[in-house]
Amino acid sequence: MFQYNYKPLSAAILLSLSSSAFALESELEPVVITANRIARTASETLASVDVMTRADIEQSQAQSVQDLLRGMPGVQFSNNGGTGKATSLFLRGSNSGHTLILVDGVKIGSATLGTAPLEDIPLDTVERIEIVRGPRASLYGSEAIGGVIQIFTKRGVQAPSASFGAGSHETYDATASGGFGTANGWVNANASRFSTRGFNVKDGSTESDRDGYSRNTGGVRAGARLGETLSLDAQAQHTEGRNLYDGNPNMTVFKQELYAGNLRYAPTDNYATSLKLAQNLDATNNYKDEVFSSRIDTRRTQANWQHEITLTKGHQLVGGLDWQYDKVISDTAYEHDSRTNKAAFAQYLADIGAFNLQLAGRHDRNEQFGHHNTGSAALGYTVSPALHLRASYGTAFKAPTFNDLYWPDAGNPNLQPEKSRSSEIGASGKQGNFEWQASAYRTNVSNLIDWAPISPGSWTWIPSNISKAQITGLELSTAYQLKATRIALSANLTRAVDRSGGSTDGNQLALRARQTGRIDIDHKLGSWTLGGSLNGVGSRYKEVAHTTKLGGYATTDLRAEYIINTSWKLQTRIENLFDKRYQTAYGYNQAGLGAFVTVRYQAQ
Repeated sequence: MFQYNYKPLSAAILLSLSSSAFALESELEPVVITANRIARTASETLASVDVMTRADIEQSQAQSVQDLLRGMPGVQFSNNGGTGKATSLFLRGSNSGHTLILVDGVKIGSATLGTAPLEDIPLDTVERIEIVRGPRASLYGSEAIGGVIQIFTKRGVQAPSASFGAGSHETYDATASGGFGTANGWVNANASRFSTRGFNVKDGSTESDRDGYSRNTGGVRAGARLGETLSLDAQAQHTEGRNLYDGNPNMTVFKQELYAGNLRYAPTDNYATSLKLAQNLDATNNYKDEVFSSRIDTRRTQANWQHEITLTKGHQLVGGLDWQYDKVISDTAYEHDSRTNKAAFAQYLADIGAFNLQLAGRHDRNEQFGHHNTGSAALGYTVSPALHLRASYGTAFKAPTFNDLYWPDAGNPNLQPEKSRSSEIGASGKQGNFEWQASAYRTNVSNLIDWAPISPGSWTWIPSNISKAQITGLELSTAYQLKATRIALSANLTRAVDRSGGSTDGNQLALRARQTGRIDIDHKLGSWTLGGSLNGVGSRYKEVAHTTKLGGYATTDLRAEYIINTSWKLQTRIENLFDKRYQTAYGYNQAGLGAFVTVRYQAQ
């Protein structure tokens, strides 16, 4: 099944961060919602999952989602020059548009590009992040080929907290949040400001200036229990900012907004239903030397009605209806600027002795590409608390974007969804202070959308369903708590190759390394916590033709935290200790040696 060319690499390239690398005191198995759309323990999900908690986020001292998740099993990134710059995520070797991004159950991102702006999500509002690897289209529909990443924002009664940080490249970060209430009613609010002058990310550019980035965020979330059986949760989040880069245009003013309300009714222990209404705005205004050049806004309105039924002990049904309406508002004239997607899904979960069974299916009806069916099946067996086995199979698809279908003079309205078939086997276990996880998978993707010139030398490019890919991979991770020291490491081997025939058949897909990994060590010493990370990525190519190679690299980061008292702590971080020069996207530099200091306050 797996054919790898093993080459000697540094330990950094073969070792990576497990989900609990920073959680020095994790006793209970994490509960995951994303894998099944209801709460299940990690082993019950029968999927490869990782969870980053609020404690993990703060101890990591990460400044972005990319910074937080880099090196995790199955995760690779391409970034156009540091914090705030365009970021593509490749989960399990799939394309950047093949990972569904959710915020509190709401699909976010651009309907024209088909990706979510991970670089603009402020970590200070995040309570936890769940990463589910493998297809989940049978529950969520389009985009969940590589997997689903769901970001949960803070909810419930939150004590006041604040932080202020400063560091290299004239970077500043200030946050404040807090709320009040009881278990029956609560309100939280947050505000933050992040800015950096950055650095010149592109060598040889005629614009040899700093490419800065700034972002302002504000939001409110509230909830209430309306009696014993009814609860309500509502939120509003606003993010706006400015991004500078080289080219035409060379500045983008962006805005993201999310509004959502969820009503849940649970009249008995065996039945619950919920209704969620939400809207996500992704808006950009582009400029060249401060002169306006273009505007593209996309607005997604969503509704979900979900039911959860316990048939008998160990047997549960989950099902419902999803509705989504996408609207493009732009000075670019699209042939069609709106579309509707309607879907119905159902899932059966069974726990029979040592066995776990999951079956799911979904039917999507889209205004543009018609009907599409997806399904999945998974079986798990618990040998002992130290060994849990699982196997799964699933299909998934990615709907063509508005740019694919209707970009003026180039779109192809006859495009069909990209399709995938995936199989996976896995094992995990925990014994005492030692825990581990291993997964092997294969994904075949067909109908891949490829943009190509209509004739040799033509300036006009159009998309077609002509490409195929095969992805095989192996993920290994382990963590060990040795008294006050936590060691976490894992390895990722990914063979994502073109299977379209022709001269590039068998070549690794663009910007995807075959080997990635990371090792983390954290040690508690009185009021101090000292830690370090070694992250490694193998060589990649700019394009599937393999004409331009990006070298492999390894970076070392150090971090320290000092607990001043029960409310205050001081953190410092040194990034890229040895000032390694490298690129994750061709032509775009990453930051060299840098330092950052943060003071945090948390009311008790």
